[in-house]
Formats: sequence, C-alpha cells, structure tokens
Amino acid sequence: MSKRTGTQVPRPAGERSEGPVVSSVWPTGTDSLTAQLNEGGYHDATGADPALMAPAIAHYAIAALTRPGDVVLDPDCGAGTTIVEALRAGRHAIGLTGQRRWWRLARANVTATKARGVFVDGMVLILDRRPGTAVAAATAGLTGRIDLLLTTLRPGPAGDLDGALERLHGLLAQYRPLLRPGGHVVITSAPQRHPVRHDLLDVPSRIAAVATAAGLAPVARCVALTATVRRGRTYTRASLAQRRAATRAERALGHPVALPAHHTALVLRADPDAADTALNQPLPAVPAPPRPPRPGRGTRPDLAAA
Repeated sequence: MSKRTGTQVPRPAGERSEGPVVSSVWPTGTDSLTAQLNEGGYHDATGADPALMAPAIAHYAIAALTRPGDVVLDPDCGAGTTIVEALRAGRHAIGLTGQRRWWRLARANVTATKARGVFVDGMVLILDRRPGTAVAAATAGLTGRIDLLLTTLRPGPAGDLDGALERLHGLLAQYRPLLRPGGHVVITSAPQRHPVRHDLLDVPSRIAAVATAAGLAPVARCVALTATVRRGRTYTRASLAQRRAATRAERALGHPVALPAHHTALVLRADPDAADTALNQPLPAVPAPPRPPRPGRGTRPDLAAA
C-alpha cells in the first residue's frame, strides 16, 4: 500500500497533547480499494461489505487521532477493516457487530493479521438482540478507556436513511460513556443521492445532528479522498453501483453528473467543553507504521478462524 500520512503534536513522555493535528483533506485515494485490500492481505470476501471503510481512510484517522497503545472501538465494524488497521498501527482494537456474517469475516481478518506478527490485542464480538448483551459488552471494564470510536454510517434496509441514522444515534449514545476524557469519534459517510430527485443528500449534516444529540461535540468536517489525479486524469475509483446511480441521475437531470471522489469524515469529541486548538492545521508527511509482510498464495484466512 502506498505511503500514508498522519501525525500528532509532539508530547512529553507520559503526557497527552492539547490536541491532534488533522488535515481537512485526507490523501486517502492514492490506491484503489481493491489494491488496498489485496496488499493488506484481507479475505477475498471483505469487499462484499456494502459500507466498507477503506483501509486507507481507517489508517489515516487512527494515525492522526491516536498513538501506539491506544484503544480503538468500532461499534458496527462490518468486515473489520477499522480493527485490522488499528492493530497494524500498534493500537488495541475492539469491533462489535450484530450480524454473524460480518463477525466471522472480521474475526478471520483479525486472526490473519495477528498471525503475521501483530502483538496488540484485538477482538470482534457479536451482539445479539437480547437487551443485556450490548450493555454487558459496553461495561466490561472499558468505561472511559476508549481513545477513538471509529465507524461509518451503514445503510438501512432498502436504503432507509432515517433508519440508518436512528441506529447510529443508538450506537453513539450507548458507547459514548466508553470514551476517555478528550477521546475522539470519527464517522465517515459516502455520498448519497435521493432515489427520486437524484440530487445529493446532505447526509453529513444529519450525522452531525445525530452525534450532537448523543452528547458529542463536532470538531471538524473533513474530506477523505477516494480519487487521485495522475498525468492530468482523475481516477475516481467509483463502484459499479455509484456509476449506475450517476447514469440515472444524468438521465433524470439532463446534465452531466460527476462520479463520487471522496467520503466525508466527521471528527467529534466526547467532552464538549474541551477545545482541539490544533485541528485543521497543515499535516506534515510522516512514514506510515511498518506493515507485516503480505501473505503468500493459499494463505488467505478461513472464515471459520477463531
């Protein structure tokens, strides 16, 4: 995978800085999603996750907002790219999901990552529908210990945006107490169009409203690129579904429609009274953390891995 950037304000040993340094534009579109998954050694089925967070985006957020040894939580982890990228960056990671399909796949990705020499703790838990299950997971000695809650807005059934936002609000309200004082939340979202009017929906503003209602304080609204420019040509890396949606929009609106070239990343804090004075400052380039060697042929993880 290509070199990524992300850093923090230097701190004295044992002390936290007043705030991380985060760029408003994240250079996360250098490689295609397929290339990122292949180089990261992810299971072949990982790309089937419809709300997959690109490894480059997860890596950038983790590198910019945490330090080695911190704890990252994704309460709706899907195929587990957020968990794997946290482990590779030397952070402890916890993933939660309510779907057994994603639980098996995320566990397989985590197991394969550990097998390649990652020595930090990582786990994926499945939450069933019984009322006490999520509460037990949330209070198992983790209150006030999470440094970064990193997740993405997952689509509801049949693209139900209201249902997806309601579910997100429930997750944020439930797991906010786990964040340490000064801890951050990053929520990403892909561009979405209205199914009839075909205009772009302001999903990030609705996410921000949901997060504020859950007691979080908005800090920054960033652009995580999913496109790159080489030799004067833009490579959008849009999926087949996005290309079809753009074609339908062009026919309905009667004018050309650009393909998506970014996701939105909302950065929030758990304590509204604290200030991140260093956010949105220029981000110096630093080498990404060392990555384990790529698996050879025939070493893809099995979905039944523990």
